[in-house]
Formats: sequence, structure tokens, C-alpha cells
Amino acid sequence: MSEILLQNITAKIHPKIYLRDISLHMKEGESWAIIGANACGKSSLGRLLCGELEVVEGEIQVPATSEYVSFETVSEILNHEESIDESDNLGCFDPGTTARDYIVDGHKIDRRKLEELSEKMNFGAILGQGLKTLSTGEMRKVVLSRALLRQPQLLVLDEPFDGLDADSVQALQEVIASCIDSCVRLVLISNRFSDILPQMTHVAYLADCALLAAGPKSDLLDSQGLRRFHDFHYSLPARLPGDLEQKEKLPAGDGPPLIEMKNVTVRYGDNLVLNGLDWTVAKGEHWTVAGPNGSGKTTLLNLINGDNVQGYGNDIRLFGRRKGSGESVWEIKERLGYVSTAFQQNYRVGVTAKVAVISGFFDSIGVYGKYTRQQEMIALEWLELLHMEKQCNVPFRSLSYGEQRLLLIARAMVKFPELLILDEPCQGLDDANREMVLKLIDHLGTSGKTQILYVSHRLEDRIPCIRKVLRLVAADSGGSRAQIMSLS
Repeated sequence: MSEILLQNITAKIHPKIYLRDISLHMKEGESWAIIGANACGKSSLGRLLCGELEVVEGEIQVPATSEYVSFETVSEILNHEESIDESDNLGCFDPGTTARDYIVDGHKIDRRKLEELSEKMNFGAILGQGLKTLSTGEMRKVVLSRALLRQPQLLVLDEPFDGLDADSVQALQEVIASCIDSCVRLVLISNRFSDILPQMTHVAYLADCALLAAGPKSDLLDSQGLRRFHDFHYSLPARLPGDLEQKEKLPAGDGPPLIEMKNVTVRYGDNLVLNGLDWTVAKGEHWTVAGPNGSGKTTLLNLINGDNVQGYGNDIRLFGRRKGSGESVWEIKERLGYVSTAFQQNYRVGVTAKVAVISGFFDSIGVYGKYTRQQEMIALEWLELLHMEKQCNVPFRSLSYGEQRLLLIARAMVKFPELLILDEPCQGLDDANREMVLKLIDHLGTSGKTQILYVSHRLEDRIPCIRKVLRLVAADSGGSRAQIMSLS
């Protein structure tokens, strides 16, 4: 099949949400980018092209074989790995499916091409590891590689660069460019115009689940009206919801450190992740945690929030108290706000958008008791601030990936925590929402009430109030150690 043809398509996304009047003609030799804001229908259009959406009206001609890769794809895989975990029965850690077995999965994969791809994208060392031990970026590489090696007639990549470090982004860009040069039919879905590769020939822009514009890349990128529509700028309100000035500012520099780690080591079997790491976070300091995919950034953050039990076998002090000295996980969590890809994957309860935000007051996934009217009003204010008041009673799991991420950021901020841990918070967000979130984080950091630990691979997503950097670098004997830097 040489062409993809959609004529006046209406397709069901959810019971009351539809892609409407979609007409696209993708000719042989064309590579398309689908761009738009959060919840505009981009991912749904990608699924439609792969035959995964119910067509209600119109005519459709799509390839017989296709691969669709997205954040949701990764979530489904990890959920399956969790369901087959045998750690309890074995009495030891069950690594589950290895990266190599997942990629091959009974198909006739060219081993030489797998080796070439793993070398280009620098993930050969993890092929023997279990999927659930991989970092977010490593998992993205594995899923993308599986799709590429199956050589489908159509390959749809939904936000493929999010979660990857700079070197991995460059490597993947080169792989995608090579695919296009080899006449692979490819569609790239992104929130950002900056992700459109030079090799892409056409662009489709969606808004409100309908096509706003579609055509040659040069025509759309030169459209100042479309740029203004996509890149409107966000202004912060005078105060954030719930900031009633009752909470005192944190004293800068006085008293015990907020976090103190001495010679911290974490390993999984033979895989050494952190090796003799030393790190101190004084009161009033905000930090970026940096390093390549697989260096241990998420592992480090999980030692703090209580989601990694190896934190109790190391010399770690939080809020002036030795970890494992009698405190409960909930005593730690009540002082924290937390956002990560893994947390979003685990937030699977059947609650509404409003209740998801309210759950931040209880440090829980969902709400299992009564909440106050004041808590409800603060949650409603956050929804209004995020321009999501219309989604107030919409089930959390039916929202787009970007909308879910916005709600979980509000959930983390809602109680003005002493420590806000943000692991790639802008993943899946369009330009306008990304600008809003970065301003919210900076506002919270400069308020003096919350300290911030922040992970991001995107240089353009820098937060002004953060002046300290912990970079994870390779240790001589394996794993990662800490390299401390200050920003001018």
C-alpha cells in the first residue's frame, strides 16, 4: 500500500469524545508530523492510522501492518510485568522479561540490526536486564527499538524524544532520519514544533479533536497565525491556590540539612546503580539532578520518597532524622510532593480529575475518606488555573497523558510541601502548558516555603530559582557517583 487516505472520518475516542471530520492524504514518500496542544486528539489520530480506533463515519485506507509507540505503550508493558512478578514465590527479586526477549518476542529479528541499533542508541549493556529495572529513558529506547526492528509498513512515534538524554535524542533523530531515507512510512506525534525533524515533509495541526491545518511543512511552519495560536504565553495569578500565607518560609541554611547522604550504594543483583554517593541538601537550596539515561536519577529520588527499600540500608538522613530510625513512610510522604512517570503509571484508580488533585492532601492514590470543603475549593481553583475546570468530573484515566500529568503536578503542589520532587514533570506537555508548569515551579521555589529537586533532560526547561546541580557520573568501579556543581 503506497498511500494513506482518510476521508471525512469521525472516530470514537471515548463514549462522548470523537475525532471529527478528519481528511488526510499521505502520499508515498511523505513523512508527517502531527502537532497540537494537550488533549487535542494527536494520539488518537495516531491510533486511528494504526487501525486502533473505531470509525463511525467516513472512508479509511491504512497500512496492513503498523507499530504505535507511546507513553501508554510503556505503561501497559510495565503493568503486565507487575502482574507476572514472581518475587514473592521465588523468595528473591524476579527480574521478569529481559529487554532482549521483549524486543525479539518470537519474531525473526535480524540480530545484526539489533546490535547495530543498540550500539547507535547506547543500550547494549541493558539487553540482559529485566524491563522493570530499566529507567524511563532506557525503557523508551527498548520499546522504540522493538517497533523499528519489526519493519512495519507504518511506524507512529508518539513523543519519542521525551525522557531521553541529549545524546540519546541525537541518536534517535539519526535513526529516524535513516528510516525516512530508507522509505519507511513514518508519522511523528509531538507537542513541540522544535521536535519536527528536517526530513519531515508535511505537518498536520490538530485542535479540539479536529484538523486545523495540514500540508507541506514549509507552509505550516511559516504560518505566524498558527505559531501564535500554539505559543500563547501564560501569566501567573497573584497567588497559587491554597497559599493563604499561614505557612512560614523555610529558614535558609539554619539547622540540619534537608537531605544528607553518605557513601550511598544501590545495586540490583550484579547491576550496580549508585556507588559511594555523597550529597547534602542544605535548607533553602533547590537542586537539579542530572545525568544520562540509566545513571540512577530516579533511583536516587526513590531513596528519598520511600519507594526504594534500599534507602533503609544506607546512611541517609531526611529532615534531620536518620532514615529507618522509626519513622513511617507516611511521615516522610506528608512532607513531600512527588511527580514522575512511574507514579503516573501507577495512578490507576477510578477517580475524577478533582479527586486526583484532592488526593495530594492525603498522600494517597485516590481518596478513601472524607475531604473538607476547603480542600475541595482549593482543588477546584487548581483546575481553573490549569484551564481544566470543564474536566472536573471526568475520570482521570480517560484524560490524555498530558492532562493527567498536569493534574499530578497540581496534586504534588496542592499542600505546599517542604520538598517537591519533580522527575521529568514536563513530559507530554505542549509548549503553553510547559511554560505554565515551569513558572509554577519557579514561583513555588521562590516563595521560600518549598524546596525543589528537579530532573529534566531538556535544556530549554531550566528553572531560574535552581542554582545547584547534582550530576550523576560514572564511578571508576561501576555505577554512578555524585558530581556537585553550582550555576552562576
